[in-house]
Amino acid sequence: MQQPLIPIFSQLKFQVESIKELMNCVSFFSMEQEIYPGGRTCLELLTHIVLIPEADYWLSQGASAEEIKQFYFYWQKELTTIEMLEARIDLSFSILEDAYKELEQEDLDRKSKSYWGTMYSQTEWLLVIITHLSHHRSQLFSFLKVEGEDLRTIRLFE
Repeated sequence: MQQPLIPIFSQLKFQVESIKELMNCVSFFSMEQEIYPGGRTCLELLTHIVLIPEADYWLSQGASAEEIKQFYFYWQKELTTIEMLEARIDLSFSILEDAYKELEQEDLDRKSKSYWGTMYSQTEWLLVIITHLSHHRSQLFSFLKVEGEDLRTIRLFE
């Protein structure tokens, strides 16, 4: 792996581990609760979160809106327990990490266009993934706080 990517992947791994800790605070009852009125349920949010590293990688490779929709549709039905969600986020992270392991600098600098028209280098896509994970990790954290969970032992930053 290129040296400049090591700290990025370290931060991604930290986020994945803190998300898994938060997932283990979700009660069975909370799984079907909306995270805010009219929003996703907690289970829908968790399913989205665990797929972000892989899905956003596919976006960086030019996946179409339909391909991403089908990807999420398939996994929405498959991921029904915290254990499955934990395993899936580990797999999603591994897929992303493996995809970047052998890239050379010119590969990292290569820009690709998303189906909505945004253009990023492969390194910039990693920053997008960190931001995307942070955003939804924060939603999950806030939801669990509102649900009354004690999250004092959960570290969101190193």
